[in-house]
Amino acid sequence: MIFGFMKGTAGGIAGAILGIGVVIIGILAIFLFAIIGSVIGAITGFMLQIFPIIGPLTVKGFQQFGISIPNLAAIGAALGFIAGFFKQNFNK
Repeated sequence: MIFGFMKGTAGGIAGAILGIGVVIIGILAIFLFAIIGSVIGAITGFMLQIFPIIGPLTVKGFQQFGISIPNLAAIGAALGFIAGFFKQNFNK
C-alpha cells in the first residue's frame, strides 16, 4: 500500500519515516545550493582576477578596505557560499 493509505500504527510509522526523509533531503538541497553558489563564485572571481582592466581595479578597491592582498577567487567563493543560503523565488 502507499504510505497515505495505510491505517493504524503502520501508517503512522511509515508517514514519520517519509517525513524525516523529506526533511533530510531538504536540508541536503540547501547545502547543495550553497556549494554550487560557492563554485560559481570562485569561477567568477577567478575570471574577474584575470581581466586586464577590471581585475586590478577590483583589487585596488579591496585594498582601500584594508585587505592587503585580496584573492578574488576566494572572496567570490565565500560570497557565493553565503548567497547560496538566500535563494528567492521571483515568480509571482
